[in-house]
Amino acid sequence: MAIKEKPIWKFAVTGGQDTNTKSHATARGKTVVIDEPVLRGGTDEGPMPVEYVFMGLLGCTHVISNKLAAHHGAGFTGMDIDINVTMDSHGTRLISPVPVPFPEVVLDIVVTHDGPREAAMAVRRDLKHHCAVSKMLQESGTRVVENWVFNGEAIPAEV
Repeated sequence: MAIKEKPIWKFAVTGGQDTNTKSHATARGKTVVIDEPVLRGGTDEGPMPVEYVFMGLLGCTHVISNKLAAHHGAGFTGMDIDINVTMDSHGTRLISPVPVPFPEVVLDIVVTHDGPREAAMAVRRDLKHHCAVSKMLQESGTRVVENWVFNGEAIPAEV
C-alpha cells in the first residue's frame, strides 16, 4: 500500500541545553548530540549546529535526487556527496551581524546510474528547485554550486 503524503505538513524537534556548548535534540524519537569542538570550549561529543545544517543538505540532496531520478526514468545505483562550506563567522563570534553567514556552498556529487543520460541531467537541472535545504540556503543568499559526475563523466556546474 502506497502512503499518500500531505503537501503541507508539520513536524517538531525538541531538545535543550546540557552544558554551555552541548545540547541535545530529538525528532521522531531519535536523539542527537550537538556540541562545539574543544578549541571553542566544547567537549566535541557531536557535530556543531552548522555541521548539522549541511548534513541535512547532504541527506536532502540524496533523497530528492533519487526521487527525481525515478521520476525522470533513471535509477541511481550509487551516490557520493562531498560538501565544502564557506562560512562568515563574524556573526557567531559576536563581531558583527552578517546578512549571509554561508556565502558559498559547493557540492561534489558523484553518481552511478541506470537509464538515459538525459534523465540524470534532468535531476541535475531540477534538484535545486526541490531540495528544501538547498532552497532555504539559496533564498538566504547562499550561492549553492553543484558539481556533478554521472557514470564517470564530469558535468560542468551551472552558474
